Amino acid sequence: EPFFWLKITFLGVLASASFFPTVTIIKKAIEKKDAGGVVPKVSEKLASRLKSVVNAELTGIFSIPLTATLMARGVGYNEDIPWQAEAAFAFLVTAGLSYKYVKEALPFKKKKKKKQLYEEEKEKEKKSNEE
Repeated sequence: EPFFWLKITFLGVLASASFFPTVTIIKKAIEKKDAGGVVPKVSEKLASRLKSVVNAELTGIFSIPLTATLMARGVGYNEDIPWQAEAAFAFLVTAGLSYKYVKEALPFKKKKKKKQLYEEEKEKEKKSNEE
């Protein structure tokens, strides 16, 4: 069973890693549309990050058939390890990477509190009344 859960872990890595490039490409397509068809430049840092994420995806793609082959041949089969422990490992890796890539792809900005919004609105009204 360990190779089955390793295969599931690689699938989780693959699924998690695909989120960041997908969101980045969609953002660039929106920027291109807003810029009137001009392709926005990609920073060297972003290009490097995309390259490393795509490499992680390729590692997952090529590792899944390898682990499936080892699993089918019974390599590493061990009944002493409870399946819950193996499943927990696969879940933790997948959840951790999902959190990481979602956080990188979607930078969340702090929302302004109602009080701040109210005060800003009051200041705008004062300025418009003064004019």
